[in-house]
Amino acid sequence: MSDAALPLAAGSRSLATPAGGVTTAAIAWRNLWRNKRRTWLTAGGIGFAGLLVIAINSLQTGTFEMMIDNTARFFAGHVQIQHPRYETDPRTEHAVADAAARLAALDAREDVDAAAPRAQAFALIQGVPADDELASRAVGGLVVGVDPAREFAAVRYAPATGRYLAGPGEAFLGAVLAKNLGVAVGDEVAVVGSAAGGGVAALAATVVGTFRTGQAEFDRSQLHVRLDEFQEAFGLPDQVHAIAVTLEDAAAAQDAAAALADGETVGVPWQRLLPDVHQLAELKYQSTYMIYALLLLLVSFSIVNAFLMATFERTPEFGMMLALGMPPGGIMRMMAWEALWLALFGVALALLVSLPLVLALSVTGISFGAAYAEMTAQYMLPDRLYPAFGYRAAAEFAVAVLVLTQLAAAIPAYRLRRLKVVDALRHEE
Repeated sequence: MSDAALPLAAGSRSLATPAGGVTTAAIAWRNLWRNKRRTWLTAGGIGFAGLLVIAINSLQTGTFEMMIDNTARFFAGHVQIQHPRYETDPRTEHAVADAAARLAALDAREDVDAAAPRAQAFALIQGVPADDELASRAVGGLVVGVDPAREFAAVRYAPATGRYLAGPGEAFLGAVLAKNLGVAVGDEVAVVGSAAGGGVAALAATVVGTFRTGQAEFDRSQLHVRLDEFQEAFGLPDQVHAIAVTLEDAAAAQDAAAALADGETVGVPWQRLLPDVHQLAELKYQSTYMIYALLLLLVSFSIVNAFLMATFERTPEFGMMLALGMPPGGIMRMMAWEALWLALFGVALALLVSLPLVLALSVTGISFGAAYAEMTAQYMLPDRLYPAFGYRAAAEFAVAVLVLTQLAAAIPAYRLRRLKVVDALRHEE
């Protein structure tokens, strides 16, 4: 070997040494831009796939957060504080004692948005129409004693007719239940049930409003009266069957449920209170992973194609590097660095476009439009959808792209290990 070739050989060997890692990374970055069109197209494909993944996940996350929050706030709450046996055996006597003290403690917590005490029992409800010509009807239903101020702060019912509870001796019930009873605003209802200890509970109230949620379970069964009147009729002084807690962050429901439990009560998160909603959300999340996998598969084909083309086009270059003393492993490390730079560049493009877009929409929201205004009002839904940036989806996409690019860079390894220097130097593109 000539003396002039020694510095080149030494310099080429330094690429394979640990100390030459920075040099290898710099050369790999420059190599990417030797074919700018291919690099932009491949990185742009990665970025576009990342934009779709993040946008879909953000819309889905925002939709389910809205659905969960509205469903939980409507009646169940994000967490309910109950007697340990009430969830499996909802008897009248399985009540939470010292309700006033527990509400005061909840009001002092920073993570609690509102707390609504409820006492409830199944009873026979009879309508007493003001018009004597209408027949009196009686049906079974769920009578719920509520604190009007706390309940309205937690739930914000939208009356179909009339208004919500305000004064004593008033009743607020589902529109379907009112129809079945044959009563309207201004009519009376009478309730007869079983009090705690086996006695008879009875109360009467004047209908001041009805609600319509679109959920038959509520619209045909629930009758709301004042909590103090319910407690007096059913023999439950300072006792409730549940305290519905709405949190600042619905995602913290399970942690909050564990923190709110004590020896006398348990915390039940919305995942157990609303199992159908929880299962639906989980099913939808799982189904979207199939879409993500399809997008990543398409991107992987683009990446593999880019590296295969680069391998064929740069065969003389690889032959020269082998002739100067670089082992095939050194070339593979350089290809791995190129794959890493390409992945990081594509992920950066995805974040550069998706992050400001989703964050802006999370503030302004996406309007459902005037066509859906009546439906959103009827079901007490907001008139705008607010996407929530899918940080987890973005992280999972970034990791997946990094893995895929490294695998794509490893595909030419078989060709490089079988490459002969003489044949490589004579190779024509």
